[in-house]
Amino acid sequence: MRFNQPFMPNQAKNATFLILFLLSSLTVFSQERVLDSLLEQLNVHTKRDSVRVGLLVNTAWNMTHTDPEGAFVYVDEALVISSDLTWPKGMASALRQKGNLHYVMANNLGAMDAFQEGLKIAQAADEKILEASLYGNLGNIHADMKQNEKALENYNAYLSTAEELDQKPDQVRALTNIGVVYNDMGRYDKGILHLQKALDIAKEEKNNYFIAAIINNIGIAYKDKKEYETSLSYYQQAADLARSIENKYIEASALNSIGKVNILLENYEVAREKGNEALKLAKEMDAVEWQADAWQVLSTSNEQLGNTDAALRAYKNHIQFRDSVLGEEKKAALIRKEMQFKLEKQETEANAEIKQQRLIKNGAIIGGIALLLISIVGYVFYKRRRDALDQKKIAEFHAKVAETELKALRSQMNPHFIFNALNSISDYMAKNDVTTANAYLLKFSKLTRAILENSEKKWINLKEDLELTELYIQIETLRLTNKLSHTITVAKDIDVENTLVPPMLLQPFIENSIWHGIAKKDNMGHIDITIKKEDDMVVCTVDDDGVGRKRKLDVKPNHSSMGIKITENRLDIINQLKKAKGSVAMFDKKQGLRVELKLPLELRF
Repeated sequence: MRFNQPFMPNQAKNATFLILFLLSSLTVFSQERVLDSLLEQLNVHTKRDSVRVGLLVNTAWNMTHTDPEGAFVYVDEALVISSDLTWPKGMASALRQKGNLHYVMANNLGAMDAFQEGLKIAQAADEKILEASLYGNLGNIHADMKQNEKALENYNAYLSTAEELDQKPDQVRALTNIGVVYNDMGRYDKGILHLQKALDIAKEEKNNYFIAAIINNIGIAYKDKKEYETSLSYYQQAADLARSIENKYIEASALNSIGKVNILLENYEVAREKGNEALKLAKEMDAVEWQADAWQVLSTSNEQLGNTDAALRAYKNHIQFRDSVLGEEKKAALIRKEMQFKLEKQETEANAEIKQQRLIKNGAIIGGIALLLISIVGYVFYKRRRDALDQKKIAEFHAKVAETELKALRSQMNPHFIFNALNSISDYMAKNDVTTANAYLLKFSKLTRAILENSEKKWINLKEDLELTELYIQIETLRLTNKLSHTITVAKDIDVENTLVPPMLLQPFIENSIWHGIAKKDNMGHIDITIKKEDDMVVCTVDDDGVGRKRKLDVKPNHSSMGIKITENRLDIINQLKKAKGSVAMFDKKQGLRVELKLPLELRF
C-alpha cells in the first residue's frame, strides 16, 4: 500500500491509492461544478499566456478520472503555449499532467516518458516542488514494475527534495513508500523504521488519514515477519482510527487482516466476526477486492468451526470475486512484462545512439589522419555490427524468457483440472457425501492457494514443491476412486529445505502418467517418484506402471502435451542462464513409462 502524490490522482491500483484520491479530491458533484467553471473561464480568457496554461492544466487534472482521453487536447495546448512563451514551469506542469493521463489509462511507458521529460525541464529551471512530485511519480511506476532498486532511488530523491523544502506531507508520502518497498523486498526492519518515521511526522501534522494508513502498513510488515500479536495490535489501531474518521477502505482492509491473523492464531470465532464486519463495509463500497478477502476469511473460519455448508458458500463467493481481481492482476502482470521488455529495448537503442554520437565526435577530432580514420571506422562498424547481433540475441532471449514465464503462469492452474475438481466436489455433495466433499474441498483450496502464491516465483525449495506434488496426487487419487498409489523418495544427501527447484516442474509428467498411463489400466496403478543427486545435478525420476506410450491409441505419435512443452522450454532457459546441461529423457518400459529430468543443483545458502 503506497501513497501517491497529490499532484497525481491515480487510478485505484490498490486501496491506499483510492483512499488518497478520495480525500484529496472534491466530491463528484463539486468536481463537475469546478470543471464547468474552468471551461467557462477558458472561453473567456483566450489570450495565450501563463494564465491560460494554468487553466488548461487544471481542466485536464479535473478530467483525469472522468474523461482522460478527452483531457489530452487541453494538456497539449498548454504544452504548445508554454513552449512558445519559453516558460519551463508551464512545460513541466503540462508534462506531469500528461503523464498522469497516460498512467490512469494504464500506459505506463507513455507516462514514464512524460515524467522523465518533465523532470529534466524542472531540474534545469530549479522548480523544486515540481521536481519532487515527478520523482515520486517515477518511483510509483518502478514500484508497479517490481523494479525495487529504481523505485527506492526515485523515492529517496523525492524525500531529499521534500526535506529541503520542508514539505511535511510529501515527507510522509516518500517515507511511507520507501518503507513499503523495503517490506516488499523482505527487509522488514528497515521498512518498519521508515514507516515509523512517517508515522511520527503524520502525528505532528495531525493527519488522521495518513496515521491510519501508515499504522495499517506497519501491521502488514509485522504479519509478514510472523509477529502476529504485534500485527494485531497495529491492525486494530488502524481499524479504530479509520472508523473514527469514517474511512471505510482502510477499516475494511484492517478488519480483513485481523481476520486472517486470527485464523493463523486459530481464533476462528473472532476471525468469522471480523470477516462479517469487513464484508459489510466492502459491500457498502462495492469494493471487489475487499469482498474477495472477506469471503476467504469466512470460508476458512467456517470450515474450521465445522460449518461445512457456510464454508462452501463462502468459498464459492470468494472464488467469484477473486477471479475478478486476478483478472485485473494478470492483465497488469502482462502489461508490466511488456513494458519491461520495451524499456530494455529502449535502453539498448539509447546505448547504441550514444556510441554512434561518440564515433562522430571522435571522427571529427581525428579527421586529418586519413589512414587511422579508415582503420578506426572499419573497426567500429565491424564492432557495431557484432554488438547489434549480440543485442538482438539478448533481446530475443529475454522475449523467450518473458513468453515462457507467462505461459508457465497460465498453465500452472490447468482449467480442465479446476473444472473436473469442482465437478467432483459437486458430485460428492449431490450424493450427500459431505465428509468426502469437505476433504476434497480442503485439499483443492490448499493446492490452488499455494499455486497462486508461487505463480510469480522462479524458484522454491524442494520441500515446498514436494508438498504441492503430494497434494496434487492426493486430489487425483480421490478422482480415480483410490485406483492410484504412489511413493516419493528423496536421497539422504539432499537437503530439501536448502535445495531450490522451479515450482511444479514435475507436475506435467505426473499428470501424463496418471491420465495417459494408469487411468487406462483395468487394475491398480502405481507411480514412483525419486529425487537424487549426481555431481552438480539433481535427477528427478517419474516411473509409472501404466499402459505405456505404445498403447495410447487415442494420442497421436508425435503428440506432446502443452505442459511438457513449456517444461522443456523452461529447462532450456535454465540451461542458458546457468550454463548447465539439464535434460528430459523418456524411457519406454515393458509395463509403463519412466521420465528422467536432470536439473542444475541450485542451493539457497
